[in-house]
Amino acid sequence: MKNLFIVNLIIILIFPVASYTLTLEEAIQKGLENNPELLAQEQSTKSTKLGYWQSLLNLIPSAKLTGNYTVYDDPTQIGSNYIDESRSYGYSVTQAIFNGGSIWLGSRLSHDQYKISQENLKNQRLNTITEIKIKYFSVLENKALWEIARKRLQNSRTNLEIAEMQYESGTLSQADYLNLQAETAGNEVSFLQFQNLYEISLMDLTNYLQLEKLDAIEEITIDEYEFILHYLREKELAELETIISDIMEIGLENNPNLKISALGVASSKKNLIMAGGNLLPSVNLQYSRNWLKYDFNDDYNSNGQLGINFSLPIFPLCDNGMQVSRANFDLKQAKYNLVSAENNIELALRSSLLNLITSAKIVYSADLAKQYAMETYLQMQERFTSNLISSNDLLSAEIMYSSAQNQYISSFYDFLRAEAALMQQMGIETENILIKYIK
Repeated sequence: MKNLFIVNLIIILIFPVASYTLTLEEAIQKGLENNPELLAQEQSTKSTKLGYWQSLLNLIPSAKLTGNYTVYDDPTQIGSNYIDESRSYGYSVTQAIFNGGSIWLGSRLSHDQYKISQENLKNQRLNTITEIKIKYFSVLENKALWEIARKRLQNSRTNLEIAEMQYESGTLSQADYLNLQAETAGNEVSFLQFQNLYEISLMDLTNYLQLEKLDAIEEITIDEYEFILHYLREKELAELETIISDIMEIGLENNPNLKISALGVASSKKNLIMAGGNLLPSVNLQYSRNWLKYDFNDDYNSNGQLGINFSLPIFPLCDNGMQVSRANFDLKQAKYNLVSAENNIELALRSSLLNLITSAKIVYSADLAKQYAMETYLQMQERFTSNLISSNDLLSAEIMYSSAQNQYISSFYDFLRAEAALMQQMGIETENILIKYIK
């Protein structure tokens, strides 16, 4: 037993359990598989589909079988015979010929509901993908900011060590030394805050993906988006009208919210026709056949009937007329909602695209600001080491450099979030479609 324990320990030491790094594509896949809201919408879509198929069954004839066995307490006279029991069975078939179009229109309304449910599913799927991306980007952003805070804390401690030697040698005042000590303590607080933000965002992503544990996620480098960033920042807004036009066309064609509004107009038209059909007569064809046998009969006697049922609504016609008026108002409302949805989605598409373009330009400017701030800080640090500047000058350069780093990191992830928002408004899931039109 002891030898087995030693062998297992050696295996663990030689082959340690590797931490799993999740990619963005894997995160999206797991989110689509596990997200409760998306799974609930999938079940709703399946239920609506069955409702549509059920409505189609109303178009075919309905049939039923009947059977009866009766025992009489007292003999009952039928003609000259007395009976103690009777048996009967039969069937009936009913086919609706015309019911004001309600059956056919009802099936088409069920089809519209099924299409709306499909668009709701697509909308929930796009929302889930976008939410996963935003949470994924937040983890990477907080991790990068945490790393910047770590380096800033490390630099502060290095500067404090230099200041301590200068203070002990009498070349640095106590005020400057205390100033650097306060700055180091503040950087320790910032380090802990960004660490906390990173851990919380990682927990948030893990919970959203319905995972038990998530060790790390794959980095996204700016080099992967260098082409898009370079292309967008080099173009003026007037030069991007072709791209804007193409993206607007795709968005207005694929956006699920716009499709839902259009289907709402189609359904309202059918409801108006159905309401008008309530004023028309209904005609049903029915055929039935029955077999009856009393205890004194040797064989069953059969009887068949063929009939046409006709009904015409007479009263209250006021209710039917009000239904037509109400359906007409609902149709007008649906049309106005469609116009409003088109305007809102068009504005959202244009705003998202302009936000993406502006974000690309900000990334470039933030990168330049970071480079200039870094050069300034390095020079100030060298001069502080040579005791040529005060601690206030060094801290000002350090704050400027740290702020520029944070701004650069945030600008890049703002760009990624803007891209995700634009893709959601366009109704697309893959980045390749967007890149295709940008190229």
